[in-house]
Amino acid sequence: MSGENVVAKSNRLVEASYRLTLVEQQMILFAICRAREEQKGLSSDDWLTIDSKAFATAFNTDPKNAYRQLNEAAATLYDRSITMYDNDGDPRRIETRWISAKARIDARGQVQIIFAPIVIPYLTRLEVEFTSYRLEKIGKLTSAYAVRLYELLVQYLSLGKREFELADLRKTLGMSELEYQTMDNLKRRVIDIAVKQINAHTDITTSYTQSRTGRTITHLTFAIKSKPAKPKPAKAKPVIVEKPAPGVDRETAKKRIKEAKAILTQRDLF
Repeated sequence: MSGENVVAKSNRLVEASYRLTLVEQQMILFAICRAREEQKGLSSDDWLTIDSKAFATAFNTDPKNAYRQLNEAAATLYDRSITMYDNDGDPRRIETRWISAKARIDARGQVQIIFAPIVIPYLTRLEVEFTSYRLEKIGKLTSAYAVRLYELLVQYLSLGKREFELADLRKTLGMSELEYQTMDNLKRRVIDIAVKQINAHTDITTSYTQSRTGRTITHLTFAIKSKPAKPKPAKAKPVIVEKPAPGVDRETAKKRIKEAKAILTQRDLF
């Protein structure tokens, strides 16, 4: 896939409550980029083809295992649901599946999916409310929670921080009430791993502080910054060996070296 693989999701979808495995998330993001690359858009009538070799390259995974992982992810994704909240008028809770159909082509190592009709508008509309980022920014993340947290933070990059009520964050990350019940366990098993991966592998850095209501930690506030652009490597300067060539006297050699340096200086090499 090209270097212009931009993922765009409606912020309403980014904020929705869902829980997906890492490969399931990668499959969805890859399919979105694939539709953009082919310039045919997303449709409830068209199959999106995910080639296992291209998928492995995009996410730095083992090509030998990619097709098996994609098939397993397609099977579980077919049964997954997503919960969204419609704020137009009276609040409404909407539940839908991610995909309406799946297929596999074993001879080609390809998996095909069709997104559910109700999800497609949230994936394709390019409006102010949308979050866009390049696929390669999350290509090295190995935690499903890191991918979700990155999506939630990059929305607020221009503001430089984002505060979550702990209960809302757990819900948005798709956790049940029985998972990671203690704060220490939540931080050690989820938050700290996600923050470490985001800082190491994406285009932003983040850290967080805790706030209490009484004695209970109820809020996390994340600071968000863009990483500075990496400076371009300086051009290597040519090495001029100040040694006379055979048959050339020292004074003539010095003169030739001086002339060569003058020419190179004019070319901004010295």
